[in-house]
Amino acid sequence: MKKNSVLSNEKENIDDRITLTDILRWVYENTQQSTWDGLHHWATQSLSFQRKVNAFQNIHWINHEESFTNIMMENLARECLETEVTELKAMYGVSKTFQTIFEIYLARYTHSSICSSVEIHEAVSKRLYDYGGSKKLLAQLLDEEQQRELERKQELEEERQQKRPSSVGPCEPVLHDEIKKLCDMQGPMLNLSNLISAFCPIADAFLGTTFYRECQPHSWQQNLWITNEFKRVIQTRGESLDPFLRPARWILVYRNQHIIFVSPFEANWLMSQLHFLYHKQSCNKRLTTTLCLLLPRIK
Repeated sequence: MKKNSVLSNEKENIDDRITLTDILRWVYENTQQSTWDGLHHWATQSLSFQRKVNAFQNIHWINHEESFTNIMMENLARECLETEVTELKAMYGVSKTFQTIFEIYLARYTHSSICSSVEIHEAVSKRLYDYGGSKKLLAQLLDEEQQRELERKQELEEERQQKRPSSVGPCEPVLHDEIKKLCDMQGPMLNLSNLISAFCPIADAFLGTTFYRECQPHSWQQNLWITNEFKRVIQTRGESLDPFLRPARWILVYRNQHIIFVSPFEANWLMSQLHFLYHKQSCNKRLTTTLCLLLPRIK
């Protein structure tokens, strides 16, 4: 009994706030993974580049007035041309093995029989050896077309299995009186935590979604809010709200202290009201409550 109480106290004392160290670790790990993923494509492009360099080396540049025959240009085009069709034997006939990016590059370089600049080949090999590490991926000599084919099949399979959200009715927009009071520059500052009919913490935007447990609802800053109108999107009857999250496009900075995410309906009213108050004041001093466009429309 005592042991269970100690464990429960330890769980309660766990600090789940997002710190600078967590952000730096996330950035570092994603940068590392992105670099590793890009090395494979970079190595493939280097082979294409080396093949083109080798093709242009066969042209003897004498002067700018040199004439190029049709045979020279046909040979140049043929040597620079990328393979459009891969034989089934080359695509499926080679056994698949786990190899490092460096090993895959060497195998493709040997298969391509490229005799271009040794400096380019050594520079690419060194970069792959230094940054590729010991991590391996499943590959074969000419697996690019096969990989694209498998990716297309997987995407089609996901599209067939994807369950579309059921038809629901949208909520009628409502403009609360508390929203109108946000534009009152002369009155006392509103205590947003007491106005639960109009405002709620930002983590409540994910209520009813699968992300709510992962969003660390108690770790957000205390001055981040959403309006209940921002949260209301559809008339729910127990449906998952994952497909119906409202895009965060408009924020209201209230008295230079609180940041409130508002719906487009509320933003439309606030925009006209704040514009009226700005031109009504005698001096052109900046308002302490401002409406900002966070995410512009792209459609």
